[in-house]
Amino acid sequence: MQAISEILVPVDGSDNAMRAVRYAVQLAESLGVRIRLFYVFPVSSVEVIGMGGISRDDIDHAAQAAAQRVFDEVHEQLGEIGVTISDDTSVGDAAEEIIRCTEDDEQLLVVIGRRGLSTMQKLLLGSVSEKVVRHAHSPVTVVV
Repeated sequence: MQAISEILVPVDGSDNAMRAVRYAVQLAESLGVRIRLFYVFPVSSVEVIGMGGISRDDIDHAAQAAAQRVFDEVHEQLGEIGVTISDDTSVGDAAEEIIRCTEDDEQLLVVIGRRGLSTMQKLLLGSVSEKVVRHAHSPVTVVV
């Protein structure tokens, strides 16, 4: 196993994602690595917006605006920290996009919340985190 060079933390605005961010910050400080916050604008939202006749540019703008709101909230809650954090966005299925990030980087660690904003609160492990654990090409830590 190679040394970890970066921690990828999927964020969606949920409390579970924020717990994962806080855990990742502590881990990153102890390992001396950077964090990449990763927001995935759901493809289902793109389809709904697209049905309204909105252009691809407008969809991209909406995705960036949604991501920025989540990133701003995370940065505000963290305050000043001693870790480098970058923000990254994608459009698609959240689990598939997270897994894609792990395909070419064995030094990446994914730190993910147990479940996100899903209304299915009774699930022990959320569908995104469960799929990432099963299919990621790099280590995954699930924060409960």
